[in-house]
Amino acid sequence: MNCQTSSLTRGWYTAKELAGMPGLPGTERNIREYAKRHGWEAQRRLGTKALEYAFAVLPAETQNALLARTVGEPESAATPSSNDEVQTTDLPEQRQLTEAQRRVMSARVAFVREIERMTKMVSQQRAVDTLVALAQSGDLSPYLAERVVLANDRKTATRTLSERTLKRWVSAFKQHGERGLAPKRRQANMSMPPWASDFLKRYQRPQKPSVEAAYQLLVEQTEPPHPSIHQVRRWLAKLSPEARERGRMGPRELKAMQPFKRRSTEGMWPNDVWVADGHTFDAEVINPLTGQAFRPEVTMIIDWATRRIVGFAINLAESTLATLDALRDAVSRAGMFNLFYVDNGSGFDNANVYEVVDRLGGTITHSLPYNSQARGVIERPHKSILVRLAKGMDSYIGADMDPEAANRVHKLSRKAIRDGLQPKQVPTFQAFFDHLNDALDAYNHRPHSGLTKIRDLETGRLRHQSPMEAWKSAEAEGFEPLTAPADVVASLMRPQETRKTHRGEVRINGERYFLDALRDFHGEEIKVAWDYRDASSVGVYTLDGEWIGDAALDGNATPAMPRTMIQRAADKREAGQLNRLAKKAKTITGHDVEIRSVEPATAQPEYDDDRLANARAYAQQLEDQRARFEIPQDKVQRYRLWQKLDARLSAGEELGEAEQRWHANYQHHNDFRAIAKVMDADGQPPARNRRAV
Repeated sequence: MNCQTSSLTRGWYTAKELAGMPGLPGTERNIREYAKRHGWEAQRRLGTKALEYAFAVLPAETQNALLARTVGEPESAATPSSNDEVQTTDLPEQRQLTEAQRRVMSARVAFVREIERMTKMVSQQRAVDTLVALAQSGDLSPYLAERVVLANDRKTATRTLSERTLKRWVSAFKQHGERGLAPKRRQANMSMPPWASDFLKRYQRPQKPSVEAAYQLLVEQTEPPHPSIHQVRRWLAKLSPEARERGRMGPRELKAMQPFKRRSTEGMWPNDVWVADGHTFDAEVINPLTGQAFRPEVTMIIDWATRRIVGFAINLAESTLATLDALRDAVSRAGMFNLFYVDNGSGFDNANVYEVVDRLGGTITHSLPYNSQARGVIERPHKSILVRLAKGMDSYIGADMDPEAANRVHKLSRKAIRDGLQPKQVPTFQAFFDHLNDALDAYNHRPHSGLTKIRDLETGRLRHQSPMEAWKSAEAEGFEPLTAPADVVASLMRPQETRKTHRGEVRINGERYFLDALRDFHGEEIKVAWDYRDASSVGVYTLDGEWIGDAALDGNATPAMPRTMIQRAADKREAGQLNRLAKKAKTITGHDVEIRSVEPATAQPEYDDDRLANARAYAQQLEDQRARFEIPQDKVQRYRLWQKLDARLSAGEELGEAEQRWHANYQHHNDFRAIAKVMDADGQPPARNRRAV
């Protein structure tokens, strides 16, 4: 309760405060005399000698004037009384109100509080009548006058207070608290109209028909009455996007509209969790084996804690080979892992991958089917690395590629391939491999929004860590990757298959390999570990896993005949053919003819070093001039440039491509013809007179 209360709240007034009030004398002395004559109840004001008189003994005219003067006092209106028994409003209920409802409610509370304050000295009826009279005469305090229009919450021209309205507000406040004073707003009708189910059957289809098409089917296939198209649109606008698009979009697409959970990597160390996935590259590359254009499959492995790409592989499709190749690359670079998190694709969900992961001491786990959002940590780099790289190539064939440009590139590249040439539009496999390495390296050293922020030492600004900085930070905190020897990694990562030996040979993948130590295993089954990137040899093991050795590709193959013997036979055959030619020539000419081979003359021109240096310098000068070819902005200067090029062309000098193109086109320009008429008249530019300007 406020310590500084008004005189009306106290209910007692001194002669000084009453002097000059309506119905009373104008001086303090006369007030005291008037009080004695009428026997007013009086008491000493605490701390002073002055007498103060009760509000109830004052004349009615004086009481009304005091009520009118004290209505809307800031110190009294701002603080409710201490003995209030009004029910308070629950905070969650107020949160359901709009901002306009809260403003109206606050304005009405101000009048209710004013009535409560006044009823401590007078009846409620008298307090209500006083406020109504002051509102009609325009004598309300500025504080309350501003809230009259807002509290009425009406759009009529005349909005003021009435006895009935104030009593209704007081009653609602006592029953429901402040929430009872909030105006009611019309809520949207969320009930299902009778035609809704029939319309949704025709609208919520995978073909995604328009509202007009579904409405037309509703009118044609159902009995009247039918709603209007505007009713249908208004009802659809009330539905949530998820409810409206259900049936038009599958469960996987609907996830883009649903809430999701962000997975925190707090407390996770590098190599704790690796996430792998394959992505078909959105640009064509020349296949090094076939020479044809194809879209390679890129399999990447990312460390979840640091967002670092630890390994990748390139293959024809997402397969076991690509997964094992990526795992070998990652283990060789970053060390051993604990958890391998992948999807349910055939390249990850197979016995070979399980065997390799088990032998490495890790654990493999799969995400739920059709739940790529769970592996968003690897899905996002596909866009920021692979899609961005593909868009930088002329052979890009993504969904957003211009069809006309894509068709032109396709025709040109296929024509070059048919002619046995390297198409300029499609990069070679080596160029693609180099660009991919550069893109992955740039990603690992670029700030990542999923990592913590640090202070940049060069700029002094806050920025996110890069994956490599996060990796180094973990190493500074004590992390040390568990590495494996290269030979162990190679033996573990190569897939193994059981094959039967035959006289020291073993066949696998259509090739024949030989190892002399296999003579003791003739006709027996062994395990062969092979590597698709290196087909020159395979590892050979017993069924118990004991190492036997490396079998070489065609290791027992030797030339059918010695090389010297073959060369001697070739020389003999050549000499015989020459002898037969000589005999035939003697038969034709009647004379002995000598046949000998003559080497083609390849005389090299002799150049003086000084002349050669001067020629190279002049050629470089011409090349620089052609490279710096610029078209002047001034019309006269452009005409003079054309004349110079025309003179060089007439002298037999070769022009650059840009110079030739501009020289041929500019002579048909309107500026050329207009300036030529003036310039060729006297060989001088025109004078700058008023007409020329």
